[in-house]
Amino acid sequence: MGAKEIVGKIKDEANVECEKIMSEAKENAKKKVEEVREEIEVQKKRFIEAEERKGVEEKERIVRAARLNARKLGWAAEEEMIAKALEEAMNRLKEVKTAGFKGNSYSRIMAGLIKDATMSIIAGSSASDELEVIISEEDASFVNPKMLKKISDEINQDSGVNVRLSLSGERIKSAGGVIVRGKEGKVEVNNTFEQRMARLSASLREDIVKTLFISLSL
Repeated sequence: MGAKEIVGKIKDEANVECEKIMSEAKENAKKKVEEVREEIEVQKKRFIEAEERKGVEEKERIVRAARLNARKLGWAAEEEMIAKALEEAMNRLKEVKTAGFKGNSYSRIMAGLIKDATMSIIAGSSASDELEVIISEEDASFVNPKMLKKISDEINQDSGVNVRLSLSGERIKSAGGVIVRGKEGKVEVNNTFEQRMARLSASLREDIVKTLFISLSL
């Protein structure tokens, strides 16, 4: 084989090898393009899903915020109505003082409050008790020594404890009711209407809410 043939053969083999390399390169490039396209699709899908989740989360956040706001408005309305109902109850005391309540005069109501407070103080006691009754200036006309003597006698007869009630010269600021305390000042029971309503606030609140909101739902 001459030099010319050898060179030709080498060129042919080189061309074949070159075509092979080019073909492999094209195939690899094609695979890479497909891989990139697939990756783009995956990223695109992830982006869409993330945006959808954001949309759902945002929608849920808005719903939660709306529900919380509705509850706050409900609580505010409830508190306002309860406050008005309690205020109205306190305002009605003026009527009770003049007209009584369920057939009981205000003096009789005061006597009941004094007796309840006194019984709370002497509960479990066998010794004699000197107690004083403190009232507001406005209620001074409804309580007198004769009433206190009668209450003392009733308690002594019922309990066997020698109780003596006297009217204090001290006055309290209250819409109504009494404070009964020992002469030494170590023990007292606050039976004013404000304090009684505070003690019964939980049950009062429940009753008011039931009354107000059940009636609103009808």
